Amino acid sequence: MATQVLDPSPPGPAPQEPPEHRAYARTRATRLLSAGTYLHPGYRRAVIRELLRRRFRVVAPSYGYDAVSVLAHALAARRLRRIQWSVAAGVDILVLVLLSNGVLNPFLGVVLLCWVPWAAAYLRRIVTLHVLMTRVREKGPDGGFDGACPSHPRLTDALARKIDHEQAGRSGLVFYGGYRPFVGAGLPLRDWSNAQLLLGAPKTRIMARKSTDGTPPDLDTVERRRVVPFTVHEITSEVAARLRADLRDDPRPDERIDGLTVEQRRYTTAIRTNDRTTGAGWSELPSVDDLPGIHWREDYDAAREYLCVRVGSWNEELVTSIFVGFDIKGNTLHTEFYTYVLGPLVADFHLVDQLPSAVDGRLAVRVVWDMFTAMVRWWVTLWMWPLLLVPERFLPAWVARVTRPWRVRRARRATAALLLSDRVTDTSEFRLGRYVNRWANCGALASVRELATSETYHHFFQQSDAVKYMQIVERRLLKNIRAFLDEHDVDLVEHDRAQTNILLGDNSQNIFGGENSGFGYNYQPSNGGSSGKAGQ
Repeated sequence: MATQVLDPSPPGPAPQEPPEHRAYARTRATRLLSAGTYLHPGYRRAVIRELLRRRFRVVAPSYGYDAVSVLAHALAARRLRRIQWSVAAGVDILVLVLLSNGVLNPFLGVVLLCWVPWAAAYLRRIVTLHVLMTRVREKGPDGGFDGACPSHPRLTDALARKIDHEQAGRSGLVFYGGYRPFVGAGLPLRDWSNAQLLLGAPKTRIMARKSTDGTPPDLDTVERRRVVPFTVHEITSEVAARLRADLRDDPRPDERIDGLTVEQRRYTTAIRTNDRTTGAGWSELPSVDDLPGIHWREDYDAAREYLCVRVGSWNEELVTSIFVGFDIKGNTLHTEFYTYVLGPLVADFHLVDQLPSAVDGRLAVRVVWDMFTAMVRWWVTLWMWPLLLVPERFLPAWVARVTRPWRVRRARRATAALLLSDRVTDTSEFRLGRYVNRWANCGALASVRELATSETYHHFFQQSDAVKYMQIVERRLLKNIRAFLDEHDVDLVEHDRAQTNILLGDNSQNIFGGENSGFGYNYQPSNGGSSGKAGQ
């Protein structure tokens, strides 16, 4: 895939259309994530670290965004910052040389030493505002974001192809590096499992002999049909086809779910080892063809297959993902159901949609004033930094308001570090771990999309839609499983009982604020979103 070029500075070539197979290059989520690299230095560093510096790690699957575009804009934003500091440092060094040689007046030299860094920072702000107002704003008749990538020497064609191939998951194999296999899908919303005996359906209701006291007959005394044998692959493929037909292909245009995708994926670890005794070098990651045919092996490196049903709504800013797995053991069908949700992006990323259409004189003057007041606040905070160690409830209200942004950033850094940590402590007696073959965990720990997820919803209907799509897919899934079992002459009494309990569990609990909400970062309804895990 050829990387599309677009110089981030105001003059430059016209943007080019991205390749067609980058399906999410123009989504709202991609645009807001790209804007976030200019707005949040911590998130910008996290994107470059995860996609560029740690390129040995597999990229997490994409859920409605394009990581190539996000990385390109992160590199462009970092280049603007480096240009700012390079110009400021270079001019100041020149001024110092002229001062030491007596060429410049001392008063003028001191003024230049202070003014040049300020002017460089001011120009960077103006250029950043121009980029956000013109090339990262929403697409309109006079231009805007169209998925094209700023050019950068570090973003090579090979790296762009690697990121695009791994995040698209075209091989059907997902490599995860942490505890949870469904990396990139967000936070858990609801899960359940069910085990059903594969008993043959009664031949007729009349032939099912009743006991003398009128109680239902014992299962062993009912004359049953012979169950039509089926495999896990058959039920998974059939349920996937019926979900596509019921929710996307067959309904009327106003009833279909356009953002629905149904895929079969395998999830496995990605541990590469280097056996120095044989000189074989680093081992290669397996492909789908290298995996054994045993379904759901019970090994640390086993690949387990799940049906991934993904619904991207709100222009891919809200993604509800349902993972369904089937297994047959002991003449029993075991079904697993996991729901994950990628909530909206942090509120600050939405500032790009609230900016004016162009930089005028009034805005330029306001930037000057805001830079002056920000410098004053920075000096005040510098003297108050010991108060950051004091719990906020023990501080006066005005002090808590001043220090709150720094507390939030510190919490973000701690959260991001916990999410991305994959270290294992060696507690053996002689620390024998020093002598084992070197290994590297190449699996994905988190996606750049997850690192920018808000801790709260920005709109009430976003949370209601997440639950809505989960329940729609869940209801259709149970219906299709029932139809498949009925076609294979399986007794449906046990399935109907389990289905009733599952659906009653949906309706009897307060999913919005109860235990089924599952959002571990205080994910509660809110009229206005707060900043999230921007990886700062």
